[in-house]
Amino acid sequence: MTKIKHPVYDNYPEYPYISPERDLARWEQYPEEFPYSKVEKKNMERLPEGLLPGDVIMLWRIGLGTFNSQSMIPNYFEYKYGIDSDESLELLVRKGYAYKASARESLDTLSIPVLKRILTENQLDKKGKKQDVLDRVRDNVSDEILEQSFTIRNYVITDEGRAIIKAYDAIIQKHGPKM
Repeated sequence: MTKIKHPVYDNYPEYPYISPERDLARWEQYPEEFPYSKVEKKNMERLPEGLLPGDVIMLWRIGLGTFNSQSMIPNYFEYKYGIDSDESLELLVRKGYAYKASARESLDTLSIPVLKRILTENQLDKKGKKQDVLDRVRDNVSDEILEQSFTIRNYVITDEGRAIIKAYDAIIQKHGPKM
C-alpha cells in the first residue's frame, strides 16, 4: 500500500501510516480533535527484527489472549504508533511471532447462540450450559465443518513472539499496559 506522505514527517526514517479516511486538513487545523497530534519519530524507527514499536504493542495485545479477527483495533495504532493494524498483523504472522488460529482453536470465542446454531445444523442436542455445548461441538463436529460454520478466529502469540515481548518490555511499559 502506498503511504500518504505529509511534510511534518519528512525527516522521519519512514513515513507513518495515515488512513485514507483521515481528514488531513482538519487534522492540521484542529489537532486537539484527534487523539494524538503527531507520531513520535522514535515510533517510526525499526527495531533489529524489522518491527516498529507499534508492532510490539500489537504483539503484546495478541499475547493477552483476547485478540481475534473481529476485535476492535484502537485508533492509537495509527495516531500514536503510525502503523496500519492490518499490515502489522500480517507482518507478525509472516515473521512467526503470532498465528491466526483454526476454527477449532477459536471455539471459545463463540457465543452460546452460535454454538447452538452449529449443533442444530449438525443434528446434535443443543441443551446445556455453555461448557456442555462447547464440549459437544468440540467432540462431534469435524474441522472441515467448523471452518465453514463461522469466520471469527483468534490470534495466538508464539514462543518467538513472547521472546520479542520480553526483549522490548520497555516499549510496553511506556505504552502503559492495563493489567
